[in-house]
Amino acid sequence: MATYDESAEPHEHTEGAVPADIQAERERRLDPDNRPANAEVDNTGKTLPTVEEFKELNAGEDVEGAAGSSDPGAAFRRIQPSEEEIAEIEAERERRLDPANRPANAEVDYTGENMPEVARD
Repeated sequence: MATYDESAEPHEHTEGAVPADIQAERERRLDPDNRPANAEVDNTGKTLPTVEEFKELNAGEDVEGAAGSSDPGAAFRRIQPSEEEIAEIEAERERRLDPANRPANAEVDYTGENMPEVARD
């Protein structure tokens, strides 16, 4: 049975004093001489906020496209290209799709809407 040291600090979950063997083990573990090499220690004494507190602290700071956003591309879809850009894109598309501009031995995908009738089931 453990002996109790009345001078030890009270434990947060128990009534009264901390047993002497527990207090001795705590002091042994917290002694800087017993830490492994390169051990990181948080000496700030601060506690981390709960999830709810964190949400309250950061309320209103969400940015579209930030990590955790359900649709980071939404901001780009709202940007409408000008008529000149649309015409330029269409002209480039026509140039690339022109069979005369295909390299030799290029493979053509005729699946989907552009599939010839003979290939359809």
